[in-house]
Amino acid sequence: MPTLLEKLETSGANRLVLPAGHLPMQELARYKTFLKVETHRLKIVHRGGGGGREVCYARATLMDILLRYMWDAVMNSLSPESQKGVPSIALVAIGGYGRAELNPFSDIDFMFLHEGQVVAGNKPLPYLSKLMDGILYPLWDLGLKVGYSVRSVDDAVNAAQDDMLSKTSLIEARLVTGNEALFKKLQKAVLARCVEGYETKYIAARLQDQAARHNKFGNSPSMQEPNVKNGCGGLRDYQNLIWMTYFKYRTRSLKELVAKELISETEQKQLDNAYDYLLRVRNEMHYHAGRAADVLSKNLQPAVAHNMGYTDRSPSLRLEKFMREVYTHARNIYLLNRTLEQRMALLPPPPTRLQFLKGFIGRGKAKETEQPAVDGFKFIDGYIHAANPRVFRDQPRRLMRVFLHAQQRGLRLHPDLAQLIRSQLALADRAFLYDEHVRETFLTILNQRGNVAPALRAMHEVGLLGKYIPEFGKLTCLVQHEFYHQYTADEHTLMCLQQLDRVWEAKEEPYSRYAELFQKLDRPFLLYLALILHDVGKADGHGKHADVSSQLAERVARRLGLDGSATHNLRLVIEHHLLMANISQRRDLDDPAVIRSFVNEIQNAEALMMLTVHTFVDSVATSDKLWNDFKDTLLWSLYSRTLPSLTGGTEFIRAEEVQRELLAEEIVRALPGRISEEELHAHFGTLPSRYFQIHSSPEIMRDLSLTHRFMHLQISEHENALQPVVDWHNEPDRGYTVAKICTWDRAGLFSNIAGSFSAAGLNILTAQVFTRSDAIVLDTFYVTDARTGALANREEKEKLEELLNKVLTGDEVNFRALIAKQRVNRPLYQSYEGDQMPTQLHFDNETSESRTAIEVETEDRIGLLYAISEALAELELNISAAKIVTEKGAAIDTFYVNELDGSKILDPGRQSFVERKIRDSINKL
Repeated sequence: MPTLLEKLETSGANRLVLPAGHLPMQELARYKTFLKVETHRLKIVHRGGGGGREVCYARATLMDILLRYMWDAVMNSLSPESQKGVPSIALVAIGGYGRAELNPFSDIDFMFLHEGQVVAGNKPLPYLSKLMDGILYPLWDLGLKVGYSVRSVDDAVNAAQDDMLSKTSLIEARLVTGNEALFKKLQKAVLARCVEGYETKYIAARLQDQAARHNKFGNSPSMQEPNVKNGCGGLRDYQNLIWMTYFKYRTRSLKELVAKELISETEQKQLDNAYDYLLRVRNEMHYHAGRAADVLSKNLQPAVAHNMGYTDRSPSLRLEKFMREVYTHARNIYLLNRTLEQRMALLPPPPTRLQFLKGFIGRGKAKETEQPAVDGFKFIDGYIHAANPRVFRDQPRRLMRVFLHAQQRGLRLHPDLAQLIRSQLALADRAFLYDEHVRETFLTILNQRGNVAPALRAMHEVGLLGKYIPEFGKLTCLVQHEFYHQYTADEHTLMCLQQLDRVWEAKEEPYSRYAELFQKLDRPFLLYLALILHDVGKADGHGKHADVSSQLAERVARRLGLDGSATHNLRLVIEHHLLMANISQRRDLDDPAVIRSFVNEIQNAEALMMLTVHTFVDSVATSDKLWNDFKDTLLWSLYSRTLPSLTGGTEFIRAEEVQRELLAEEIVRALPGRISEEELHAHFGTLPSRYFQIHSSPEIMRDLSLTHRFMHLQISEHENALQPVVDWHNEPDRGYTVAKICTWDRAGLFSNIAGSFSAAGLNILTAQVFTRSDAIVLDTFYVTDARTGALANREEKEKLEELLNKVLTGDEVNFRALIAKQRVNRPLYQSYEGDQMPTQLHFDNETSESRTAIEVETEDRIGLLYAISEALAELELNISAAKIVTEKGAAIDTFYVNELDGSKILDPGRQSFVERKIRDSINKL
């Protein structure tokens, strides 16, 4: 049984041999018949399930056969004497034709290669002119799209030396017919003069071109109307990898890369399968459209799906199955390409943490000193590596913790580590899903406002996110049928998370107004979780997806151990995630009944703030054309009109009281015998309402026990009433150590505590500061080793307690000198010289009735909190509360202060003096 290629050759031999003396232009009918019959043969092979590469290669072979017979016919028409005098000439295929990959209506690009003596004054001599005319005119008359050039070896090489596209075309060049020695001369010249010495420049140009393509076509392999050729994960990405590895390793195929052990056989198989499938899709697009086509548009998808064998009775179901396969293959090309580009050092080193923060791209990074292994991982040159191949088998919880380490340090997973995770996903079993340590790590990742999307995208790309949240996993490459959606369901969700991160650090409208709400949320993880789960009901396909998503969210909340309040608000936001857009855009907001009805649905202020931000990011992540200023104004108006009903009335106040009473009753039932109810009532009666909003009953019990220990010291016989009580708790799943401190309030207390931590070599990630009305202070600090980012060790804890005891019992401690010694070791998040983030201060006298909120945003560094609080102490300002946040290498701290007489800082001159004092203190670090 002859092969397809043998049938093409036989057909050419039978149809394309011209009578003696005949030229191709005289035999157009013959060529038309050949092309018509053999093109139809290829279409039958394709529709019968023929592979993309098989059909494309056969199409290139078909063109080879046609051109060879035309070439021979023209040559044979010359007299014997003329044939002897013809100089060396070759017909060379370039571009896709040179790769021997021609889709049905792709251009046919070739070059007439000569040695120079067949061209005079830029005009071809008769020999070459007759050959060109004898081939080009018939091709044009046959309706073929032809791109051609006429060049000598030197011409070709000179044109390609500074042009990436010409260079690429030449490295794929292939001899169709003519002088083989001349073609080999071209190949040698290209290697010597266009490749050797140009490797770095060429790879950089290809990466730049790839980035530009991705930006142009949506920067995602999951676009609703993907560009199969040029989009993310398209055919060009695969080709790009082949071209770059040729320049770096002189390989021409993935098989050669496997032989050099640069990629695995599994990776090769995945890439080849994906490339073949997308070529097949493009073949069908060409056949169906009757012309070249690259964009798999919505109106093209149903017919392409049907013609490729997706024949479910339901049109939507067959479309879903087909597009899911398209997205899966495109995603494989995109992710594997990126992994291989990193592994084979085709990419420049990743930027520093601060460069990520400020959006710097392409700046080099100095080599980092390799740190000792932390939790089984090493952090080297911007990447996180496994310390040994058994790192996950020894402790499966590290599958989640590795993303926390990467997030906290601004690192990327090394390609080998990413592959190790993919190969060991079986460790994420049922026990892993219900493991409380894994849960704590996951929620900690979600709580890092402004820095969540990169961690979850990385988690999704290796397959862990869908394993840990199976409800979300079902969205992978799921088609969204709504016309306004740009992305698949999973990609839309990741884009939502990315938009929410953008809200956190926004300085410009419209994002900045939502930043205010986002920053007020005490449980940011809830909003991130709501976004992850808001569309999971779409995978079910039955009922309203918001209702189904809400039900599935409750199941996830149970697995994650969320309390009743968190679960309730999570479900509220997901169930109503379309409600605010609908009401704001379709209802009369001046009608009090509309607002009352909405208030009844939303129920509380936290849910309202979450839903407002959710609505905004969900909309802008759906399509870049969906949101506008008018919709933004309507949404903000609905929020503004609803908020007073949830915060200003007696109903709200009573709801707070009921919540506090329920907490107290729960704690009374679990109260240990050593703690009296009197202590409990004192605790509940002397702390602000915010304390009870953000603390769970176990946390309040821990604070009660700490306060009890402190009060016990006051009645002991020893002279230690001024000494603090410190309670340490390591949280390896969250990547930090918690230190709770209970003591009497006094001037400069916060500054002394912050200085003690820094002097002990501990970096403060965040802090919660509460002062009871009876002057008992309860401060909670979340800290890590300032040098390695690991948990606090025993020596650091002992040093902290020693310093605290000294400074709080009246001894002098030179914190500046002690902190300066810590600078000997490079702080984990220190930036490079010249990359300093500017310090910004803002005075807010509106948020609180009795205090001024001083917001300080600056680059995080060891001793920063001490420097700020020391300045506030010297200014004789009382710190009654503080919100300390470290995100992405930036410290964003808010101090609630008042003057000694209890007044706010209202005078502009006093504000300027306070700002100058804080800046001076920071600059001295």
